Amino acid sequence: MQQQPQQQPILERELCFLQDLTAKLASREIDLPPFPDIYAQIIRTLHDPNISIQDVSRMLVAAPDLCVRILLLANSALLNRSGVKVTDLNIAVSRLGLSAVNSATVRLATKDVFQVPKGSSLSYMLNKTRVESVRVAAYSYLLAIRSGMGNDKHDAMLAGLLHNIGTHYILSRADEFPDLVSKEIMDNWGPGIGQALVSNWGFPESISAAIDKQNELLLETEEDTPDIRDVIICAKLLSQAESGNEDLETDYSRIPSCRKLDIDESNVSEIIETYAEEVASFVSALK
Repeated sequence: MQQQPQQQPILERELCFLQDLTAKLASREIDLPPFPDIYAQIIRTLHDPNISIQDVSRMLVAAPDLCVRILLLANSALLNRSGVKVTDLNIAVSRLGLSAVNSATVRLATKDVFQVPKGSSLSYMLNKTRVESVRVAAYSYLLAIRSGMGNDKHDAMLAGLLHNIGTHYILSRADEFPDLVSKEIMDNWGPGIGQALVSNWGFPESISAAIDKQNELLLETEEDTPDIRDVIICAKLLSQAESGNEDLETDYSRIPSCRKLDIDESNVSEIIETYAEEVASFVSALK
């Protein structure tokens, strides 16, 4: 009984926080800061069907940090199967392709958009989710290839990068409620908020839908062939297993997405070991 006066304000603040998120999600009026201008210009340029590699490279020069990331990506084990190092930006863009350059741009843009106050207790959580998004993106790209979805590998990578963008939003808005941000809140609210954000940004519906349903592990679908949602679910499970955060109760045989991608308890460790160098190089390039 003596604790009641202390608990009530916390419950009221939590309710206020959740009501604010609910209202914005329901109305789709999410208070989203715009992408930094240079990144928005690059993304628009990348979607121009008449753009040339040279035009893209010239625009990238205006974003030095992005140039560095593009070169690191082009030399990563994930995207540089030949092992030949490049230092020329034109060659790097040509090697990666515009879809991968777009993913790198989105990665840095979202990093700039969602921030928390310096020294905040939320900084660790935000950085952790950012690294997780890059690792899931790498697994998504590789799993798309492994499962015969090569044509969708770049969309799978982009979906991986954006899969926890709703969590980024929650953390960036939670500086007044740092003690109220829990895994449960992020798991329950993050996908829906992420779906709304990605839709508002104009990304393909296949990506926003995958983000929205990413936590519905037991959802059965009529399709026998895997889609981006299946890839994201499996990529998250592999990332969790790699980082030691895997739920010991996970039964891969009960998860339809794992069955579609031929992933089970007997080969998870083998898949992680096979992809280790490529995933690590991608994370190093984009974290």
